[in-house]
Amino acid sequence: MWRERRRVLHLLRRLDIDLPAPLTVDALVSALVRARGRRIQLAATSTDVQAPCGLWIATAETDYVLYGADASPVLQIQTILHELMHIGLRHVGAGIVDVGEALPRVGGVAATVMRARAVGAFAVEQEHDAELLATYLGARLTGGGSGVSFDGLGRERAAVMYRIASTLAD
Repeated sequence: MWRERRRVLHLLRRLDIDLPAPLTVDALVSALVRARGRRIQLAATSTDVQAPCGLWIATAETDYVLYGADASPVLQIQTILHELMHIGLRHVGAGIVDVGEALPRVGGVAATVMRARAVGAFAVEQEHDAELLATYLGARLTGGGSGVSFDGLGRERAAVMYRIASTLAD
């Protein structure tokens, strides 16, 4: 447990942003946009059972975070946070789409892929780090329409409840 806490603190420093207070998904996105100088757009998409539940697509100007439209609110938040942590930690991995390949329209806009990454495209350590930090931040989200809130619980209980909720979701 202590090792995980130290790892979280290390990862938070690597994010190189001031965590917003109150912590919401929108505020976190805004902080990452300011730090990176790139737009980030969240988009709910329909996925089949075989598709990954989350996807980060980087175009020349914008990072798109795709998540399952039909997933439970807890899983949606966890997926969004997970992909945002890949972005914030500047993870690299094998692309799943060739550079320059046209996308069928993301967020209502035609896009050309610069980089697309999905589950399995990152090293195991990168996946672990993104999930660890997403879970840590998810347990600390302020309600604010996120569909998930453990505001009334202490930090440790909130973290446990969030982990349980994200595991049981879908």
